[in-house]
Amino acid sequence: MSNRFNLFDSLNLSNGLDFKNSSNFINSFINDLQDYLSKIQSSKLLSNLDPYSLLTFAKFDGRFAVCFDYGAKKIYYVPKNKIVGNLPEPGEALKVDIDGTFYVDYTAILADENKIDDYLNECK
Repeated sequence: MSNRFNLFDSLNLSNGLDFKNSSNFINSFINDLQDYLSKIQSSKLLSNLDPYSLLTFAKFDGRFAVCFDYGAKKIYYVPKNKIVGNLPEPGEALKVDIDGTFYVDYTAILADENKIDDYLNECK
């Protein structure tokens, strides 16, 4: 038996196809997939950052750190496995190293934690 995920096996087919529940499941699956793909695409843009660039950490979203460059008004999704050392707290700066990893830069000026959501909205 295969361990692969099969979308059709996840639908309720016991008493015929329940289109209402199946439709909600499929829409949710598609939205989750689109969200994940946009994060992956954004994380690919990290390779275009200059070494030692700073990003402000906002929050964690699953396996990604949501960060922003307020000056450029861009949001980036940094994979958690690319962060070395201590994980950041909201408002702290992440600096990209020459090898593409990130670390908390404790010498940078912190962003106001109470305004993080406002900053993120401005960067969308």
